[in-house]
Amino acid sequence: MPTQIILSVIDPYILLAIGVALIAFEAVIVSFVLVWFGVGFVITAFISYIYVFDDGIWQIATASIISLILLLLLRKKVLESFLKSKKDISDNFLDEKGIGEIKNSKVLYKATYWDIDSKIDEKEFVEGEKVVVLKTHKNKATIEKR
Repeated sequence: MPTQIILSVIDPYILLAIGVALIAFEAVIVSFVLVWFGVGFVITAFISYIYVFDDGIWQIATASIISLILLLLLRKKVLESFLKSKKDISDNFLDEKGIGEIKNSKVLYKATYWDIDSKIDEKEFVEGEKVVVLKTHKNKATIEKR
């Protein structure tokens, strides 16, 4: 004769405590998965106030199903909204206009030696001359006389 596994009905306050604990534990782990299981247990706790479950297995199953549905439907959307920056920040300090110096047939600009752009004739610049660096890209500097 097969035996049935029956779990006694879990008190809604315990379900609520499990849900809150999972949500709080999410702050430590930061996986953005446990929060959905926490919400599932909290929702199941509220359902347990209204509907009397036959045993605890159904309560855990309900919490798991709600959690998985929320996880699959909402995780990606909520993550995108949290990770999305309100403004676009481009912080390329090397690609700014500035003053450089010719040294060893290269441009010393922001403590880095850059090759002079091949479109520019190197011979018109002399050693130690200060130049205006218009742009830097792929180890090349676009310069002009100051």
